[in-house]
Amino acid sequence: MAIFYHTKPEDTEGIYNIIKKWKTDCLLKGGSLLWPKDQVWSKENLLAFKACFIDDRDESNNSFEEKLERQLSGQHKRVYQLATELVLIYLLYPSNITLHKKKNILNKIAGWKDNPIEYTTEINRALQNGIGGTGIAYNTRRPFEIKLIGLFALELLSKDLEKRKSELYNHKAIQEILENLQSEGQMQGRHILLHLLFPERYERIASKGHKRHIYQIFQDMIGDSDEEDLDELIYQIRQKLEKILSVKKLDFYRSPLREVWYSDNDVDDLTPEQGLEIKKQIVFYGPPGTGKTYGAVSLAERFIRKHLLTEWGPKRFFTETEKVERVIEERIRRVQFHPGYGYEDFIRGLQIVEGGQTAYKNGVLLQIIEMMEKDPDNKNIPYVLILDEMNRADISKVFGECFSLLENRDQKIQLAGASDEPTYLSIPSNIYFIGTMNLIDQSLEQVDFALRRRFLWYFEGYSTNDFLKLVKYNWNKASEGKKRWKPWERVEDEFIDLASRCEKLNQAISNHYYLGENYQIGHTYFADIVPFVERTLLGEKQVQTVLFYKNSKAREPMRALWNFSIYPLIEQYLSGIDLQQRKKFIQELEQLFLG
Repeated sequence: MAIFYHTKPEDTEGIYNIIKKWKTDCLLKGGSLLWPKDQVWSKENLLAFKACFIDDRDESNNSFEEKLERQLSGQHKRVYQLATELVLIYLLYPSNITLHKKKNILNKIAGWKDNPIEYTTEINRALQNGIGGTGIAYNTRRPFEIKLIGLFALELLSKDLEKRKSELYNHKAIQEILENLQSEGQMQGRHILLHLLFPERYERIASKGHKRHIYQIFQDMIGDSDEEDLDELIYQIRQKLEKILSVKKLDFYRSPLREVWYSDNDVDDLTPEQGLEIKKQIVFYGPPGTGKTYGAVSLAERFIRKHLLTEWGPKRFFTETEKVERVIEERIRRVQFHPGYGYEDFIRGLQIVEGGQTAYKNGVLLQIIEMMEKDPDNKNIPYVLILDEMNRADISKVFGECFSLLENRDQKIQLAGASDEPTYLSIPSNIYFIGTMNLIDQSLEQVDFALRRRFLWYFEGYSTNDFLKLVKYNWNKASEGKKRWKPWERVEDEFIDLASRCEKLNQAISNHYYLGENYQIGHTYFADIVPFVERTLLGEKQVQTVLFYKNSKAREPMRALWNFSIYPLIEQYLSGIDLQQRKKFIQELEQLFLG
């Protein structure tokens, strides 16, 4: 079963119980979750909600709550109650939204028509825990996700009771309804509702990209299949894994499965893993501070795990865990390129040996090939060579005559240089290259076309999701054992505000005629905010906020981050333009960032 538990069953079973009540009390009987004596989920109320919220779309820049309050204005009390419970269903799944924030929005909607909520223990616990993370898109597309829930309920309540019963407990019928309702792109709610309604059948996965990736990694377990339904294919994979590993509580987001497939990049067209498989050489490029090296190492680990899983089979792979880690460590090599790095370091070159003589000595690439030849038992397992900051060296010089072998793996070439025996080199098919490039050092236009065609290219820019994950980790780590530190839940909204300012700052940089997206400021630069908070504020008594005053103006840590990290970088970026233009643009950015 795909039913999810945190550490105790009661942490999440309340969520599934609420959904059961939603089915029986609301979608079948028209009742209510929060006001049990009232009839809230009726076709008439849903049609009224559709008319004011779905059909009368608000395209203004106001907040979701401001828009909803205007749209509901003049509606019957029951429509306000319905809107509150639609938002309740929307908020049950995400574990990355705090209980305080969830209850705040529910109380606000209910309060517009004087509908006080009495929270049961079960609803409190359900809202506190959640099922899984949803990412920033689930929040930014909130109106569309709530629209999907509303239209889904309306579709059911437009049918007679017997038809409703037969469809509501038929997962294929519900899947078809949700597919037909997705008129505005792929909603995460489609996957969320399927899991909540049928947790024994559908995974707690809110992303179609994640489902695709899981299938691509584990598809060998079920062989060729005429089945086209992605959810059904994953269900078959789960059944195989449960049988092989003799467990019933598998979770694709937890060990030992997570390490095999999970990536922060939710790419729907061609994932880095797929690109690496197809081309054997890829590059993560973009501005500094965006986690390209971290991403390269993570990708290399997942890539080797995937091949080990295929080669060894699930039983051996999931039982010989120490050997898996050892193989991964042995088969990843990272090389830091720099202006002095050359052919003799990477391929081979003359070096002084014992007795003062000179002799040819193998570089990194030839050393890896020698290691592979000594390990015939794992000949199909990849070696991954990470070329960090590869554009800081002369790539053509580093590879020399071996450059052509990157796309002609079945050919051999004689290496330059005299020796007793001529040395021939071919690059084995299971050596893969992952490069990283900071394009401030060298623009993509300056990259050699021969190098360009031998690699697939993945842009890595500023990421709000990655920033929030990083500062949350840094905050929780810094707060360990310190009673005076506020818990993350108390400061999260301020960091979300900061993330929004970072996004606006980078958008302005991307749109600037002299700069562009390659000059975005990476999220690791902004993550310095945590030690600035620790340094400047946490010695004070009764600190209510840490980043911004109540008027949204920046506090001392934000000013320190700007003065010592962000401003000097932007000043350097703009060093080639007119002084007055530079000052004007920097002032605009400072206003965006500090308020």
